[in-house]
Amino acid sequence: MYISFICKWGLQPQIRRCKCRQLNRYCRCGISVQKKITYYDENGNEVNPYNGDAYSYKIVEDATGQKFLLKNASQSIPTWTDGKYDKILNVPLTNVVVMSSTHIALMQPLNSDGSVIDSVKGIMWGGGYTWYFDDIKQGLDNGSIVDVGSSYSPNYDIIINISPQAVLVYPGCSGDAIIAKCNDLNITYIANAEYLEDSYLARCEWVKMFAAYYNKEDMASKYFTKVEKKALNVRRLTRGKEPVLVAWGKNYPSYGGTYVPKAQSCIAKGIMDDCHGNYIFSDYPGTGSAKIDYETFAERAKGADIWVVPSDTNWLSNFKNDHPGYDLFKSVQNGKLFCISEDYWQFGLMNTDEVLMDLGTIIHPDAFSGRTTHYFLSYDPDTGTATPYTAN
Repeated sequence: MYISFICKWGLQPQIRRCKCRQLNRYCRCGISVQKKITYYDENGNEVNPYNGDAYSYKIVEDATGQKFLLKNASQSIPTWTDGKYDKILNVPLTNVVVMSSTHIALMQPLNSDGSVIDSVKGIMWGGGYTWYFDDIKQGLDNGSIVDVGSSYSPNYDIIINISPQAVLVYPGCSGDAIIAKCNDLNITYIANAEYLEDSYLARCEWVKMFAAYYNKEDMASKYFTKVEKKALNVRRLTRGKEPVLVAWGKNYPSYGGTYVPKAQSCIAKGIMDDCHGNYIFSDYPGTGSAKIDYETFAERAKGADIWVVPSDTNWLSNFKNDHPGYDLFKSVQNGKLFCISEDYWQFGLMNTDEVLMDLGTIIHPDAFSGRTTHYFLSYDPDTGTATPYTAN
């Protein structure tokens, strides 16, 4: 299961470039991500509900360039929409299959009445994850949500039987094969590429894309404003602090190398821009991850003040063998070796502000005195255990 995370965070599929920042303040023009949403009144005039405007229709362009006309089931299709869309979806969606736990993470903030998660009828890796979202776990247990197999080998017979309005996928890696198969089977898919964004806030802002499919714009606005405020406060608190050198990476001998974030990835930008730390591979351009040999990683990481290993303890049983010479690293000798919590890949995206506060806490503890982390944990390689870190 974990190699799927490597693939997801490491590849850079060819996605259409962003055209619009009207609704998405953190979408970077020039980064290969598309999340364009255009709202219209009944006469076809563009409006913006995030500025308080009323709307009647939406046209959403997904990460592969598909254009969807979103309308309520009772609405007619106005003539001014001719040529503006490829497919029609009636919203709110009520029957979807979901590929990734990160999609669930962006649906949860919109789920106050239960309707958003109730729309999830099938999920990939349903039986492969330990689910920390109680509603997903309960749905899998009681059968209201069906495990449709892994993203590498979905059970399309089950998916066809579900007859979803859409399958939510991410492009790249195993997602490309799912997209191709959906095209063959005439199943509508929606491609979301939040993982290619170059900042934590930009990833989190994809909640607005999900909001469009569920008529939850008001809720998305309130949620994102709260997250943004706390995230920007991390930048304020860490600005001007003493330089701290940060290593981030894990060696995977079975897969031929060590995976590290590239300089324009959201992780690297989180370290450098959000938390004002110095990153050891800031000279490796691009989004996603780079696979390098362990010797190259170790040469730089041994002098870092902090080392974050992006795995939880369940996947670190071979940590010592996988990272020869680790005990000579400055971070290890000073007790600044960290791993991630077991729920990081699920709750982390939903709680982007808390993740950034945790990251700021381990990089600049003096700026967060007394704060105890949840998502980044002190890791003891001798005992194989991890505990929350409290800033002194």
